[in-house]
Amino acid sequence: MYASTKEGDAKAPLLPSTPSLSKPRDLRLIKRMILIFSLAGFLVILVILYLAIFLFTHSPKSYPPAEDLETCAWSTLRNHVPLLDVPPISRSEFLSRQATLASALREEGIDAYITEPSPSSMYYFNISNTYELSERPFLAILSSNGSFSYLAPKFELGRISGLDMVYEEKNVIEWKEEESPYNVLRRAFGSESPKVVVDEQARFFIASGLQSANFTVSPVSHSIASIRAVKSSAELQILRGINEFTVEVVRSLQPCIRIGVSQETLFSTASALFSRAGAGSGFWAIVLFGEQAANPHGGSKGKTLGAGEFALIDIGSTLHGYGSDVTRTILPRGGNVSRELMDVWDLVHASQSTAIGLMRPGAPCSTVDEASRNVIAKGSYGPYFTHRLGHGLGLEMHEHPYLNGANDELLKFAEVVTNEPGIYVTDEQAKSMGKSKGFGVRIEDPVMVTDAGGVVLTGRRALSPWAP
Repeated sequence: MYASTKEGDAKAPLLPSTPSLSKPRDLRLIKRMILIFSLAGFLVILVILYLAIFLFTHSPKSYPPAEDLETCAWSTLRNHVPLLDVPPISRSEFLSRQATLASALREEGIDAYITEPSPSSMYYFNISNTYELSERPFLAILSSNGSFSYLAPKFELGRISGLDMVYEEKNVIEWKEEESPYNVLRRAFGSESPKVVVDEQARFFIASGLQSANFTVSPVSHSIASIRAVKSSAELQILRGINEFTVEVVRSLQPCIRIGVSQETLFSTASALFSRAGAGSGFWAIVLFGEQAANPHGGSKGKTLGAGEFALIDIGSTLHGYGSDVTRTILPRGGNVSRELMDVWDLVHASQSTAIGLMRPGAPCSTVDEASRNVIAKGSYGPYFTHRLGHGLGLEMHEHPYLNGANDELLKFAEVVTNEPGIYVTDEQAKSMGKSKGFGVRIEDPVMVTDAGGVVLTGRRALSPWAP
């Protein structure tokens, strides 16, 4: 209700204490309050946006997720899957290997060669080393006349007969639980003291048991061990296929990697890529970032890739039992390191180049190792090349011959060896050198020995950290 005033029809509030809304001063105050609150709200929004952008661009991140990284890499890698379309070793080649071994046994005056399931049994008889060994001997035997036998527990004959062994003819020597398998085998030889060589990967108790049964046991000679080292054209084709594909995995990942990705994410993505291509059964990898790479075969977990750091990826898998072994030290697209670290990468690359040029038949393994090492020593990093230059590659990831300073064995045509120089500086060593933190750089390619020098089995060598 309003009451009339003396001024006329203007109405005044019945309660004088009620504030009047008609005063211009009060309206201006309200407008100012609204403006102040609006500006404050706008400033708060700006601060929140700034903090969000800062945290996004400066905080360690776990992106891209493994599935996104895999999708990105697969878009390129899928074009290289045909590299894996290589036939396995033929039956005729297995039989040829057996004939070569039998000839070597005759030359050495040995009655037979004995092995357990191992890379050697895979090489000669296609008996995979995935067969689960037990305390009961299962032995593959090749006599100097070329005949094949195997000794097996009687109750395991059904399982063993299902193995895809290769032979012209076989002689099965079974032993019962109440018998000594070694005495059973000696009786089968029909000799009082048969002379045998036992494969270097057979368990010690096998050789001991044979000796207890009056076998004359000798270790594998250098000439017999070298049979596996020289690769056939079929083996080279398999090794080339799996190693070219392996380096293509790294090349497909490189443009997809971002600062902030974890070592574990990169590892799991690489594993998924091999599996997707059908070559995941033998997958392995060592993924190391920054100072972690100062430990050639691994550091602690949880490291993410930081700006100004290298990513070292040592990776491999298998095809028809033959392995790949490739290492690249890379940078993500747009990534950079200091000039000094780039010089280290170039020095390792030059060291590898020198060794490749010397990988000819007749070159001592020690000489090739020394020449590679001298390049790094001239660059003042000699003490930080802490391992041998390389090793043979085939059915085993590490096999004869070994490229180190103590091995004067001469390289042979068509041997395949890795060439993997590296420089490794730990955090502690870096501080003593006046550097802020440690690092590691390694470049590795499998190389075939030829008369013209080494030929890489990866298609091509690394060109730079951005072009692995």
